[in-house]
Amino acid sequence: MAFYTLPPGKLITTDDPSAVIETCLGSCVGIAMYDRRAVIGGMVHIMLPAGSEDKEKISPARYARSGIPLLLDKMIKLGASKANIVAEIAGGAFMLNNKKLSVQLNIGRRNSDMTLQILDVLEIPIVKQDIGGYLRRVFKLEPAAGRTYLRTGEEKKENVLISKPDKEIELEDLKNRIDMLKPVPETARKIISRIEYSGSSLSDLEKYISQDQAITANILKMCNSDNYDFPGQIPSIKKAAALLGTKTFKKIVMDASLCNLYKDEIGAYSVEKGEMLNHSLFCAMVAELISQEKKIKNPDTVFTAGLLHDIGKVLLDQYDFENFNLIMDRVLNMDMPFLDAEDKILGYNHAQVGRIIARKWNLPEVLVEAISFHHQPQEAKENPEVVSVVHIADNICSMIGYDCGADGLTGNIDQFAVSSINLHSDDVYMIVEKLPEIMKKCKVIFDE
Repeated sequence: MAFYTLPPGKLITTDDPSAVIETCLGSCVGIAMYDRRAVIGGMVHIMLPAGSEDKEKISPARYARSGIPLLLDKMIKLGASKANIVAEIAGGAFMLNNKKLSVQLNIGRRNSDMTLQILDVLEIPIVKQDIGGYLRRVFKLEPAAGRTYLRTGEEKKENVLISKPDKEIELEDLKNRIDMLKPVPETARKIISRIEYSGSSLSDLEKYISQDQAITANILKMCNSDNYDFPGQIPSIKKAAALLGTKTFKKIVMDASLCNLYKDEIGAYSVEKGEMLNHSLFCAMVAELISQEKKIKNPDTVFTAGLLHDIGKVLLDQYDFENFNLIMDRVLNMDMPFLDAEDKILGYNHAQVGRIIARKWNLPEVLVEAISFHHQPQEAKENPEVVSVVHIADNICSMIGYDCGADGLTGNIDQFAVSSINLHSDDVYMIVEKLPEIMKKCKVIFDE
């Protein structure tokens, strides 16, 4: 079997009879087309309804207006007959939690409308559709069979356990286990803490970095990636600090310090190996972008907050894994928000556990709040703008299918966060336009 994961803004066509194409959708729309007779199919993951002529020419699959005709053209070139091609579509969710919000922020609706319009103009019949609503979707196509599969946060999960495990872990017990949190060495904790407090010089950081070979290797790998102008020319930490400047260097150090922590599979949340790292860095970059565009103070701190927002998941995965089938039962069978399900089963949630870790590591209060309330921005008292930016960035990651595990199928952007930073439709369009560039940077940094 040839399995393809379709990223946002891309398309795939194939005549391989064993092919399976899968993508994750929020406000984006997935268009699956297939010709059963020719055993040819394809899918495009569109992010926006339309762009300028130049933008559609550079990245046609990103937009419904250019991506859908391109998908059709590529299938015909593979040998499909237009007369036999049919389409199935999914996605276009409204990712804000207030149904009365202006349609101007409803990109999902605009994507769906443009998709329907383009398919009508192309005279491609739609045999099945699941669009709109407030839920994220996983959309899969088997071209050879001419069949699609759809999974949402409302889908029932079979064979879940209904009794609690014999041994429950109390929140106080987790506090005592933070020191055993693997695989973050003491060096990394000191680096993370010192970066966020003023007065931490580059020479001070160099001293700590030099104590850990893994962190040193990760930093040099990132510094020599194609994202910067010195690939293959930075042989030491001192040279990196001198060439890249303080802000850029500190950001790379932060990324590298968390590589080991986030690199493994987070089984409890259905997070595959590497996904936690990619999601956290992607969220951090999106949060930084939002803070820059909306002129939020200290975008570097916002970046760090995005990087650390899900730290509680790592500890819960290591020490409370057996409870998560019960949590998923509540999420999938009772349509319960993930945070509420954690509270119901465990008596606490990953945001609360993250707060404990942040305090144990002596992180600044702005980071403590962002970690604690990234799902509940209205609870933030001291730094509501920073918390709101992280909340929005986290949900935007899910909105385009770049989420982080099982809880990515639930939750929406809170109206409080939208109001706190005065987010407009033009802002959302600008952010979504730049997401593929951010995803590319993440890929370059962490590809082996």
